[in-house]
Amino acid sequence: MDQEVDGSKIEQISCEGGDDHEVEYCELMFSAIPNMTPYLARDERLWTYMTHTVLLDYSRERWPIPQDKEKAMGHIRTHFFVTGARGIERDNAASRLWWMAHIISLCESLPMKDGLQYFFRSDVRANIIGRPTTAQNPIIITAILEKLNESYHGDQRLYNRETFRNFMIELNLFGGVSLLDSFDRDMVNSLLDRLAAKPAPSQKKITEALRRKIHRN
Repeated sequence: MDQEVDGSKIEQISCEGGDDHEVEYCELMFSAIPNMTPYLARDERLWTYMTHTVLLDYSRERWPIPQDKEKAMGHIRTHFFVTGARGIERDNAASRLWWMAHIISLCESLPMKDGLQYFFRSDVRANIIGRPTTAQNPIIITAILEKLNESYHGDQRLYNRETFRNFMIELNLFGGVSLLDSFDRDMVNSLLDRLAAKPAPSQKKITEALRRKIHRN
């Protein structure tokens, strides 16, 4: 891998400001490797190198290693190395910063700082990263972030954990029936408007819908 890396930006990433600076650190990581592509960003060697060198102190402070030996081994594998496709986007102390900024960069209608701030609120991040088809589709991620922006400046309904979780479950269930990749922007926006307006379903209805989807597959 031959990538130009601005070490001065990466060295600014620390835990001194706590979680309040996560947005800034995502921006720093993303701008520090300007030519990085999603394909190259899946090379675990770069991120493992960072968590053991320039970002070792940050990684240790952000995810303190448990005293228990067994727990410590799993903890180190998760946050200092890379375990699986989701691990490189969600768990590794260094790579997660780049991937979160990358996902937000797919939305060209909002400043990255604003998109990241919405992303870090409530259960938003977990629900988006946990659905790779959604996170990798620029039209869908843009529509979701625009909805979050609208909600943030309005009733903030989508920032309720259960409301947003149900919103994403409904989108996921709809995607299991229709090919969302074939939708244009207007179709996606119309769909999200309908889903956002729906009352939250009961847990029983959610479970039944998930079972139906599993049986179809």
